[in-house]
Amino acid sequence: MNYFKKLRIRIGAFLLKHKIKNLKRSPMACNLKQAKSVGLIFNSTIEKDRQTIKKIESDLKDLNIKVEVMGFSPLKPNGDTLIGDTNHHYIGIKDFNWFYKPKNELIAQYTNNSFDILIDLYQEEQFEHEYILKTSLAKFKVGCAHLDKGLHDLMIDVGDKKGNSVYLSEQINHYLSVLNC
Repeated sequence: MNYFKKLRIRIGAFLLKHKIKNLKRSPMACNLKQAKSVGLIFNSTIEKDRQTIKKIESDLKDLNIKVEVMGFSPLKPNGDTLIGDTNHHYIGIKDFNWFYKPKNELIAQYTNNSFDILIDLYQEEQFEHEYILKTSLAKFKVGCAHLDKGLHDLMIDVGDKKGNSVYLSEQINHYLSVLNC
């Protein structure tokens, strides 16, 4: 990572820290039986993650849970968003300013949504992704344990299966099904 990118991230982290101080979020554990709305966030450049998200979304809709999906691509956004589709958002690096603060209104709407559960399939460190998760007002955030400890309320350790979104989603589904709230 070059010097300027490190500097941008440090300034962005400083700004993020001050934004988080003003957030009013009350974490509350929730299982799949209780959930009425779920947010999904994933790396949209990975084909396996896109397939996994479609399966999770289908399973959640079978449980009559409202689902909203945000795909992030650190390279460029995918053109998968359909006109009039308010439940799928695909964003890229162009949706963030020089200090990695979101400048796209869709991101603000997504983070201001108080989902019962926010499921994060992202398994790589990416500051833009971290910004979205830390500013999200979701009541219960679930994701991979090897990322920043402040990102999730329930952290799933995938061990040597890091990068396997199918395994991570199976573990998340298992723990959200047996969680007694």
